[in-house]
Amino acid sequence: MDPFGSDDEEILDQLEPEFYDEENNAIKIEEKTEEEDDEDRNSKKTSSIRVMATPMGIIPITENTSSSKIFNFWMGHTNFSITHRVAEIIEETEGVETLDVFTRYRFRIAIGKVFTDSSVMKNINDSVYEHLG
Repeated sequence: MDPFGSDDEEILDQLEPEFYDEENNAIKIEEKTEEEDDEDRNSKKTSSIRVMATPMGIIPITENTSSSKIFNFWMGHTNFSITHRVAEIIEETEGVETLDVFTRYRFRIAIGKVFTDSSVMKNINDSVYEHLG
């Protein structure tokens, strides 16, 4: 269930048996009446598991799935337009995992965990300035 960590058993133990279908290895989702919903809100026994929707499906939010643990994000600001070619140069730089261009002058990159932040940023600067020359 959790592609980023090894806490599957811990999460399944937290689910009450009536919400987990062991035969199909799936979480049961059932509609509740308004009366049952009110009872749940008033009950102090109710617990919840935070989840996030991803392209890989619904993933529980744990220490292992925190985006700050998975990615090393940096925001970039420029005094020139980020053209398609500049975006390609940034994206093709060794160590850049993701690139999101927000505006004509602002972008975000994720740097791989095994790369030095300063060397990746220096390579981006050198490559972009060479292109803009």
